[in-house]
Amino acid sequence: MSDILIQVVNLSKRFHILLRKKTSLEVLKTLAQKEPLKAEYWVLRGLTFEVFQGDRIALIGKNGSGKTTLLRILSGIYACTSGTLDIRHKPSTLFRSMAGVFPDLSVIDNVYLLGSIYGINRSYLDRRLDAVLSYSELENLKFCPMKDLSSGQRQRLVLAIFFESQNNFLIFDESLSAVDLGFSMKFEERLKSDSFSGRTIIMTSHDHEFLRRHCRTAIWLEEGKIRMQGEVNEVLDQYEQSLKIG
Repeated sequence: MSDILIQVVNLSKRFHILLRKKTSLEVLKTLAQKEPLKAEYWVLRGLTFEVFQGDRIALIGKNGSGKTTLLRILSGIYACTSGTLDIRHKPSTLFRSMAGVFPDLSVIDNVYLLGSIYGINRSYLDRRLDAVLSYSELENLKFCPMKDLSSGQRQRLVLAIFFESQNNFLIFDESLSAVDLGFSMKFEERLKSDSFSGRTIIMTSHDHEFLRRHCRTAIWLEEGKIRMQGEVNEVLDQYEQSLKIG
């Protein structure tokens, strides 16, 4: 179908993990004893799903279930080990690690550097600079080094720049983890605005009420496999029920 944005078929991802310290002595002992130094660790196993243009998908699951690994594969950071991934439009992705922030450079310098990472040209940012600084509430700190800002202030700036992306496919990975309630409310208003209408969005969050408000469907990962996918409220209800003890 023409409106399929991503088609994933039997996708798996494997890493190799060290079983002991990687020192010359340990390597020699391991070889002498004919024991393995590494083991296979399958983070994702046999995922199959489709993403359509305009979908808003919540990716849920416990820490370590494979959510971030999957988002990195969809973003082109990792390659899958097996299976197929047909992605017809590369997303702009915002990870919670805030990669691309330069702590010794000023807020304004980081606006332009992060803008280039998200594919925003300089002339556009020249016109939008005041709006970005105002939205992030950093207009009075624009010449400060990023390292002097709080984690919440840095996250606000990153989000404000990311919002300027014209990409119709966006991925958010726990992007509100450091910001205050006031900015979270501004973030939600932006998601509901006309400028975000029709965009495809995949997001992760441990705030299930936030996901219920802004997503239509959900994919639940458990130990690297899809346990359930479907309407967001139904999937979240089942996931929350599985977390109850007794």
